[in-house]
Amino acid sequence: MCGRYTLKSRGVDLQRELHLAHEPVLEARYNIAPTQAAPVVLDTNQRELAIARWGFTPRWSKDVNEGAKHINARAESLTQRRMFSDALKHARCLVPCDGFYEWRHHGRQATPLFIHAPEHPIQTMGGLWTTWRSPDGVDVVTFTIITAPADPKMSRIHSRMPLFIAPDAREAWLSVTTTAADLQHLLHRGADASFTAFEVSAHVNHVAIDDARCLEPAKAVQLELL
Repeated sequence: MCGRYTLKSRGVDLQRELHLAHEPVLEARYNIAPTQAAPVVLDTNQRELAIARWGFTPRWSKDVNEGAKHINARAESLTQRRMFSDALKHARCLVPCDGFYEWRHHGRQATPLFIHAPEHPIQTMGGLWTTWRSPDGVDVVTFTIITAPADPKMSRIHSRMPLFIAPDAREAWLSVTTTAADLQHLLHRGADASFTAFEVSAHVNHVAIDDARCLEPAKAVQLELL
């Protein structure tokens, strides 16, 4: 799954990498957590970052907090779930990040790891989005991050991982003309980047902490996990 991630890249680098119409002005985020606001690239005509709430809240939900149950969506079952099937056809998004966290479990102990691709710092996770309207008429854009079965290296840490959309597939992922068959290919293509992981400080366990302390290495030796 994906329950925390970072986006600390400079706006100018995000604009260049994602072909955005404008350079975004963003604060560095070191611990983006569910139900928080985060930047996404929607499948709109003009490529730009929009701020959305992490946690897909269906239009028929009475409470936006329903989205906390849907921070991730499994790639294998998207077409079978009413909540996600329409969004897969008509409301796909990219969720930019420069790394994500996962916890390696040893009995009752859980060690946080930061997983990233040093040679390709800015990555995009595949997502789905929708707009939920509050009882007083306020529209809230919400999103979910799609996950897929972990590849052989990642499976040493967790059975699932975010679905990464490679640079040469981003336009197809966002395009309204992409066929269902092509979407299925993208859902099963897998990550192109080479990821590595290292243990980080327990600061990341606390959602109130969102600064560089989260990335302080817990050990000086790089893990040979990925």
